[in-house]
This record gives sequence, C-alpha cells and structure tokens, in this order.
Amino acid sequence: MDYIIVINYLCRFLVLYSFAFLLPLIPALVYGEFSSLLGTFLYSAFTVLGLGLVGFGATYPFIKGEDRKIQIKESLALVGLGWFFITILGGLPYYFSGTLSLLDGVFESVSGFSTTGASVIEKVELVPKGLLFWRAFTHFLGGMGIVVIFISVFPYLGVGGRFLLESESFAPDVRFIKPRIKETVRQILLVYILLTVIQTILLTLCGMSLFDAVCHSFATLSTGGFSTKNKSIDSFESLPIEIITIVFMLCGATNFSLMYQVLRGDILAPFKNTEWKYFIGIWLISVLLISLCLLGVHGVYDSGGKDSTFGIGESLRYSTFTFTSLFTCTGFTTKDYDNWHSFIRWYLMVMVIVGGCAGSTSGGIKVIRFIILLKMLKNRLFMVFQPRAVRAVVVGKQVVSEDIQKAVRDFFALWIILIMLGSLILCWTGLPIETSVSAVMVCLSGVGPGLDKVGGCESYGNIPQLAKVVLSLLMLMGRLELYTILVLFLPSFWWKK
Repeated sequence: MDYIIVINYLCRFLVLYSFAFLLPLIPALVYGEFSSLLGTFLYSAFTVLGLGLVGFGATYPFIKGEDRKIQIKESLALVGLGWFFITILGGLPYYFSGTLSLLDGVFESVSGFSTTGASVIEKVELVPKGLLFWRAFTHFLGGMGIVVIFISVFPYLGVGGRFLLESESFAPDVRFIKPRIKETVRQILLVYILLTVIQTILLTLCGMSLFDAVCHSFATLSTGGFSTKNKSIDSFESLPIEIITIVFMLCGATNFSLMYQVLRGDILAPFKNTEWKYFIGIWLISVLLISLCLLGVHGVYDSGGKDSTFGIGESLRYSTFTFTSLFTCTGFTTKDYDNWHSFIRWYLMVMVIVGGCAGSTSGGIKVIRFIILLKMLKNRLFMVFQPRAVRAVVVGKQVVSEDIQKAVRDFFALWIILIMLGSLILCWTGLPIETSVSAVMVCLSGVGPGLDKVGGCESYGNIPQLAKVVLSLLMLMGRLELYTILVLFLPSFWWKK
C-alpha cells in the first residue's frame, strides 16, 4: 500500500470538493438567506479546503518528481476513504446552520451522497432553501459518483483512473468504455447532465418552481428521493409531474451505456439488452399485480378492514408511481403505502433488493445478478437428474464464466449476512422487528423509505443513535457494492503490499 499517494490524492479530492459548498449560496442569495447561510457554507468550505491543503502540502515533497501509479489497492483505499471523508464532511452545513446535530447531519449527508434518501428531517419545508439545495446537490454528486466527477478534471490519472472507476462500481458496460478513461467519464457525465436538464425543463413547464424542479431532478436521475416538500411528490397533486418523474426514475435505473446509445439515435438499444428486458418486464408485471391488490383482489384473513382499496384509475396511478419509486431505489412517495395490504408492503421490500440495472444510479443487488443466479439454480436442478450433463450459464449471447458465477454467489451470500446482522443490531437497540428488517433492507439497497417507524411518511429522526451509525455504514456499503468498504476493515489490506 502506497500510503503517501493515497493521502495525496485524497487531499486533492478534498480541495476540489470544498468548492461544492459555495454553490448553495446562489439559491440562498435568491431567496434572501445569503446573510444567514453565508457563514454556514464558508465555514464548511474552509474546513474542507484546510484539511485538503494541509494533507496535500505534507505529502507533496515525497511524491514530487516520482512516477507513482495508482494500482488496485490504492484505488480501493482512495475510493473507500474518499467516500467516508466526503460524506462525513458533507454533514457540516447541517451542523453549522444549527439545523441538525453532528451525527444527524452526517446521516443526512451519507443518505444524500449514497442516493438513499433516508432523512432525519421531519419538517422539510421549514429548512432554508440553501440547505435544501445542498441536500439535493449531494444526490446529484453521489448519483454520478464523486470519483467519476473528479476523474473528469484529473487528466493525468491514466491507468489509475480506470481502477478508480471500477472501484466505485459505476463502471458501465465494457463496450461503452473507451481507450481513454477521461472520454468515458465525460460521456457518462454528458448523459447524466443532459437528462437532468431535460427533466428540469419538463417539470418547470408542468408548474413546478425552478428551484423545486432542479432539486427534484437532482433526486430523480440519481434515484435518490430527497424532496423539498413534506409530502414529497404528492404535494404537487399533478399527474403530469408524476408521469415525468416515473419516466426519469426508469431512466436513472437503466444502464447509462444504453441511455447514451438512445441519445445518439439508437432508440431500440434497450430492447436489445437482456437485463433491461427483464427489468422492464418485472416492472410491468409488478405494477399490474399491485394494482389488482389495491383493487381489493387479495385475501382478507385478519385484515380488520384496514387495507386501503381504490378504483381502477387510482390503483394504476398509485401502484405505478410507488412501485417505480421503490423498485428503482428512488424513494419518492405519493401515498402512504404502509397502510396498504401486507402483501404489497413486503413485496415492495423484496423488490428494493432487486434494484435496477448494472451501470445505473440505482441501488439494490441489480437485475443482472438475479438473472445469472436464476440460471445457475436452473442448471443445478437439471443436474439433480442429469448429474453428468454440462450446461453453460448464458445471458443473451454471452456465456457467463465460472469466476463471475462464483462472484454472484458470494455477493448474494454477503448481502444476506449483512441484512441478518444489521437487523439483529437494530433490534438490539429496541426497534421493532418490522422496522429493523425493513430499515436495513432499504438502506443497504439505497432506497430510504421502509416500513413501520421508517415508513414512506416517516423520518429516521427518532431512531436510536447506534441504529443511525449502523444504517449510515450500510448505505455506504450498498452504494459501493459492499467490497470497497468491507476491505477497509481487513488488517491485511493495510499491512501487506
């Protein structure tokens, strides 16, 4: 492990990151909050800038004139530690403004950057606009990936840039990666920014203020879910706004290489992709299934007549928005699904684990891994009565190697272990089992709203402090696909070369 280069590049990240704290001063100026928030964001910016400059200055003499490369180990350390520092320091504006305690501010920051959308703020509309913009902006930065954005302005990373991109787990389809990593990152950013601008324009045309449109666009493409309203999207009472949000949530959960091809004119590109066809198929079937349940087509054993039922139009509207929001790991709400039938509530919790497509901003395990796992299980069933048969796992026209199959099995096993362990810890803090399990599932999957005390219309503000720490760690693990954070806790990762 080359500690010097890790510290040096981490501090370079912090120097660049410090300028992000100045952007919220623009809406603060527009809404007459400049004097009250100036100190908040300047203190935050100078704190981060100071840390970055001190670390950079201390390590620069040791790397000056030397040809040091960022390899896999350094990339993992840089990305993992980078996310730790960036999310922790991102909580400073909430703390300096007096809006939240330091721990709650860090929780809100981790949730924003990891695009989870779990909030400790109970009355969002009382928060200053400048802070709400920062809150939404953390979604924008985290959705694309902090490291991805920084690579675009680091023209000299070379091979290390590819390692960084892969370590942050956002790397898209291999066909999309250009020989020059900087070109790849710029294409990803182009798609991300262009879609954000388009959605902002459409939401503004449908009656949203420019501020609300920008913040909700940040939260939609990143599949984050932070809203500027207490009642989320339901506050606008607009079907066109809901439809636009649904479309862009699906875009955010689609592999960005496919979105790039669509923007270049190949409109049918997603329909040629196996994972996306499964993804949209699950979406259509689930919306229909939940609609039927909302119509009352379900069992009534011990329901007590408390389950909400709606007409055909309302059922389709509410089921489409709610399922899209949770399936894509966004977390917007229009209705309190926690009052719906138990089947819907737990079906939603199961589907948040599935998540969107690989190479998207969505969370969860990803559809492609489920496709591979199901095909592996199918082959295993055939081997029960045909033990000598040799059957390959094929996705589309590509044979999945044994190494990838093993990686998928390991990933599923680790995911289940973390859900079990996290749920037990939350239960130990005194939270009910339904709250504990759902909170762990949604935070690890990057969704936000869960069930019971952390339901769609509830906040995480009243849960125990230990639970907030555990869930913050799970949010980071889920955002970086587990391993990038977990390896940091292995002593051998730091000791051995």
